[in-house]
Amino acid sequence: MVDRARAVALLDALRAALVDLDRYAGTVDAARLRTDPDAQNMVLFAMYRAVQACIDLAHHIVADEGLRVPAGYRAAFESLREAGWVDDDLAARLAGWAGLRNVIAHGYVRIDFNRIHAALAGRGDLAALAAVVAARVGV
Repeated sequence: MVDRARAVALLDALRAALVDLDRYAGTVDAARLRTDPDAQNMVLFAMYRAVQACIDLAHHIVADEGLRVPAGYRAAFESLREAGWVDDDLAARLAGWAGLRNVIAHGYVRIDFNRIHAALAGRGDLAALAAVVAARVGV
């Protein structure tokens, strides 16, 4: 059974980051994101926090429910899919977010801020996981 208090703490962190992302989606257009280092840092940090909260939620569920231990961040969402927590499409999209998190955290490639702006518009995937987890753990 999922530790409700830990899930609530992680959901709170995710929701706080989503509030920031919602605000930035309304105030930071693609041109500004490409050219304004402050806007870049704000958006990237909030995006990182949101995705990391999703990853932490997934790993928490995997551990508490005794699911297949994932080999990496992307695979954590596959473990949730296998156990019926998320559907195939959401699991695949969340795996993509995990990849983006790695790009932000480790600078594997030069960040394409047009793609970051597009990802900002797709932040509903992160909110979808929050809704699924909240419903399953009863919060």
